[in-house]
Amino acid sequence: MSSLIQQRMAIERIRTSAIAWTLLGVVGALIAIAQFFVGTDPTRAAVYFGVAGGTIIVGLVKLRQYRRAIAAFTAENGVDAGKR
Repeated sequence: MSSLIQQRMAIERIRTSAIAWTLLGVVGALIAIAQFFVGTDPTRAAVYFGVAGGTIIVGLVKLRQYRRAIAAFTAENGVDAGKR
């Protein structure tokens, strides 16, 4: 069994991953919007926007997973468990 610090770090990696996926999706959406207004092929922009939407959804699902995991961790071990 890993220590409380390692468990909290693993849970925090979920949060970091969620933020990264969401930011990647937002940047992709901005690129898709720019492609729609500047480009000549609106279907390509729609595909970009769909992929960006998918990455945002992945980020939000991971954020929900983080919230559940951190709630369970703090309920089991206390609020300050695993902090240095």
